[in-house]
Amino acid sequence: MRKICFVLIIVTLFVTSMAYAAPIQPGMDFPEIPLEGKLTETQKQYLALKGNGPWKISDIDAEYLLVEVYSMYCPHCQREAPTVNTLFERLKKGSGKQVKLIGLAAGNTEFEIDFFKEKFNVEFPIFADPELDLHDKVGQPGTPHFFLLQNDGGKYKVLLSHEGPFESTEKFMQTINNKL
Repeated sequence: MRKICFVLIIVTLFVTSMAYAAPIQPGMDFPEIPLEGKLTETQKQYLALKGNGPWKISDIDAEYLLVEVYSMYCPHCQREAPTVNTLFERLKKGSGKQVKLIGLAAGNTEFEIDFFKEKFNVEFPIFADPELDLHDKVGQPGTPHFFLLQNDGGKYKVLLSHEGPFESTEKFMQTINNKL
């Protein structure tokens, strides 16, 4: 009987602790997460990263940074991949403010990232998170989830925390521009 009670207490604590997990919200500091992944030279130049990593998020040279947390197994992420590619192209062209886009592949290995990038013709930098460590540090958001960050002297502040697919590239660009 004691063993059953002990197991029930542990399960209850685990389940209730998961209920309190929430994505990082606007106004909060974004954690100094490590970034690992296979990036092309063009992608490293885009982010002003040196060497072959691992890097830290603060190593990225951007006035603003849009982070997409996704999983290759997420049907919403797959459906939205072409729209996110369009968003990336629009952000590269710029509208005055420098906004760069990266992906965090929640629960995905380099092999899975390569498959996703090839299947959906993704060109923006994506960093691996096979053990969900980064996903945990940003509050275990559902996928897709977008964080708009502002560089605040070497650390990033959250301006926008958007869960789920966005309605259209135009409307999401407007949402981003309203936060800049």
